[in-house]
Amino acid sequence: MDESVPKLPRYVFRRANGSYRYKRNVPKALVQYFGKRTLYRQLGTTYSAAMKEFPYVHARIESLFALEHKKTDQERALGVIRGNLGDVVANHVLAGTVDEYSQESYALNELAESLDGTLPHRVLEQIYQGELKEDPITLNRVLDDYLHYKAVDGEDNHDTKLRVERIRKEMTQLYGRTKMNEVPFQEVTRQDANALRDLLLTKMAPNSVQRTIGVLKAAINHTIIEQGLNPKNVFASLLIKGAGASRTDRLPITDDQLTALLKHAGSSQTATTFLITLADTGARLGEVCGLEAKDVDLENRILHIRPNSYRGLKTKSSNRRIPLSPRATKLLKGACSGLEDNAPVFTKYARPRGSDAASAMLMKWLRGVIADPKVTVHSLRHRLKDKLRNTGCPEALSNEILGHSQGTTASNYGSGYAIEVMRAAMARAWETDGGPAV
Repeated sequence: MDESVPKLPRYVFRRANGSYRYKRNVPKALVQYFGKRTLYRQLGTTYSAAMKEFPYVHARIESLFALEHKKTDQERALGVIRGNLGDVVANHVLAGTVDEYSQESYALNELAESLDGTLPHRVLEQIYQGELKEDPITLNRVLDDYLHYKAVDGEDNHDTKLRVERIRKEMTQLYGRTKMNEVPFQEVTRQDANALRDLLLTKMAPNSVQRTIGVLKAAINHTIIEQGLNPKNVFASLLIKGAGASRTDRLPITDDQLTALLKHAGSSQTATTFLITLADTGARLGEVCGLEAKDVDLENRILHIRPNSYRGLKTKSSNRRIPLSPRATKLLKGACSGLEDNAPVFTKYARPRGSDAASAMLMKWLRGVIADPKVTVHSLRHRLKDKLRNTGCPEALSNEILGHSQGTTASNYGSGYAIEVMRAAMARAWETDGGPAV
């Protein structure tokens, strides 16, 4: 294989004959509907042709998964009936006019029996009876829909998935499988919510309980909005004794600590580039791990934080531009040297859970000089926030630099602060390091 070919985007590989192919695993929940575990699409015989075709193929597969995921058991049952028995039978089923002893009824019975074991029970039941039923929106469905909503390019958000599966396990233990899989979520009571809170408090700290229930609350709110429902979210405003954010939960790293850390990690060009970029931009570690070379505008000294083929973004407000300091520009110039536009800046970490690996690498360097457990890699982001605040940067401007939600309707209008306004504010923060401001 030609080693000069740039690193390929996720889901793309080069075959032995030199052509390029898109390979995508079907999500586990959808395998039974697709009848296969993997989808393949040809992209072309050259790199340039494949990169031209890739966005369209990727978008079509994403749309296919999204549409299939959103189908209800009722829609699936009707689709199977229409595909096997034709429009006339399907329309009678849709209208609810299938007679119990008619030829249509016998045909539906035989179809359901032939598909036994290949489709979910609720789908088969509707085919067999020739009667469509609305799917209940259960707690498990609420969690599944939320996971799908939070997924990036079809891949589950790792942190969200961990919290969802943790609370799913606890809820199943407390409520039982029947309540999780068959009872509409609207029938869950405030007493049920309190019982879940009390169970979690026996297993984790109050702040962890608050974060875990926060995911469930967000999932239910998402379902309420998407389905146009109007029930009360019984998991909202739960009283959790001892929970609450504290200014000392995680400390910003000090200038002296950063100086010691950079000296300690000086033998690693990758670690140093990460640390300076994180310190001087305030970007999230996951945002930096997934950078492509084209995201680094060396000429204008701007870092573009935007979705790409290696990672999505945490929130809508995370999509932004950040001015680069002279030292960050110099280090990133070295990291980007010789790279194609679509190539990752940090090849080893531009992958699912790559930010976990990068965090572990950086924490080894950090713990070599800083023992305080309240100081972590994320403390670099806190550090810039403090520096911007202490040098008189307006809160709205600080939020835009860091990619925080402004929380107001007015903040969604316009294109945001000019890059030079941002650079001037950040230069004052960079000056406090004793280095050049711009």
